[in-house]
Amino acid sequence: MRSPRVRLVVRRVALAVASAVLIINCAVRGMGGDPHWLSPLHLRDKVSALASLAWHFTGHDVECEPDAAALLIEQSARRNGVPPQLALAVARTESSLRAHAISRTGAMGLMQLMPGTAAWLGVGDAFDPTQNTDAGTRYLAQLLKRYRGDRVRALAAYNLGPGRVPARGALALPAETRAYVGKILGARVLAASM
Repeated sequence: MRSPRVRLVVRRVALAVASAVLIINCAVRGMGGDPHWLSPLHLRDKVSALASLAWHFTGHDVECEPDAAALLIEQSARRNGVPPQLALAVARTESSLRAHAISRTGAMGLMQLMPGTAAWLGVGDAFDPTQNTDAGTRYLAQLLKRYRGDRVRALAAYNLGPGRVPARGALALPAETRAYVGKILGARVLAASM
C-alpha cells in the first residue's frame, strides 16, 4: 500500500503528463489536425512537427496562398515525373493546400510528410512549400515506380506507408485508406481495382 505522499506525487505526475498531452494535441488541432484531446498516439511525431513549425516561423511568417501552392505542386510534379493533377489531388486531400498544416499523426505541410519521411527525403524545413512539394512529389514518383504505375497501390502506400501495401496480389485496405484513395481517384476507379 502506498503512502499518502507517494499517491500525491503520482497524481501530480499524472496531471502534468495529461496536461502536456492536452497542450500538444491542442496545438496540433490549431494547425488543422484532429487528434482526440488526450490522445497519446504519435506524440513524438506531433512534437517533432510542432518543433519544425516553430523553427520554420523563425524565417517565415506567412501562409502560402492556395493558388501559389497549387502552382508549386504542379511545377514539382512535372519536374519529378508525376501527373500534376494527381499530385494536386493528393495535396488537396492531405492538407487542403495549407502549407502549415499538421495532421493528427504529426504529418507536416502541403504534402503531409511524416517527420521520418521528410528526413529520409532530405527536407530541411517541411513547412517550406518548395521543399515540401518537391519531396512529396519525389516520394509519390518513387511509389508510382515501385508499384509499376498502379495509382491505387501508390496512393495507398502514400497513406499507409509502403511496408503495408503489397506490390502484387490481393489488396485489402483499411476503410480510411479506401476512402482516401477513392477521394483522390474517384470511387469507381477504386472499386474496379479491388
